[in-house]
Amino acid sequence: MSSPPPFDPSSYGELMRGLFHKVRLDTFETYDDPRCNITAVTMEAFTVTLPRLPAGTSVEETYERLMDASMQLAADGMKRVRDGSGPYEVHLVPLVSLYGPRLGELDEELLPWLVAVDGLPRKERAVFRAIAHLGWTNVRTAELLDRSEGWTSKLMTRARFLLTRAGVSVEELQTSFFDIEIERRKDKE
Repeated sequence: MSSPPPFDPSSYGELMRGLFHKVRLDTFETYDDPRCNITAVTMEAFTVTLPRLPAGTSVEETYERLMDASMQLAADGMKRVRDGSGPYEVHLVPLVSLYGPRLGELDEELLPWLVAVDGLPRKERAVFRAIAHLGWTNVRTAELLDRSEGWTSKLMTRARFLLTRAGVSVEELQTSFFDIEIERRKDKE
């Protein structure tokens, strides 16, 4: 019995546009650890999976196979981080990229706030995202960044100051993160 013809490469671009953001977001929602480079994992999942798809594979089946590959790659990467057997750096997917498609459903005020967070200096952005967006403690954030708790506390204070100066209501933004998470979980049900 012969194997089915390979997936038509001319449809790769369409699949990338249609599924990349969804696979990346769904992977992020499971592996929301900044030590996991979700964008690189998603790209690798596409690189590994698409050439192996048989012709006629539905979009739904393609999504499932991409998610299987993406989740396995993310799990393998996080295992190396936890075991200390692989180097890592902090990777932050821009909030506008993560929540952009959902902004139509959200308060219009949120988009410029997300842009302001994405525009913070790298260290302040990492600390703010870990504490305010992911809900991590100062202790866990300090461990992630291999710094002292005082250092992360200082950067969080600076991030709050910079955001407030940019017109962001930090408390409302943190509440919005919570609201987005509730909506995301409802969508999953």
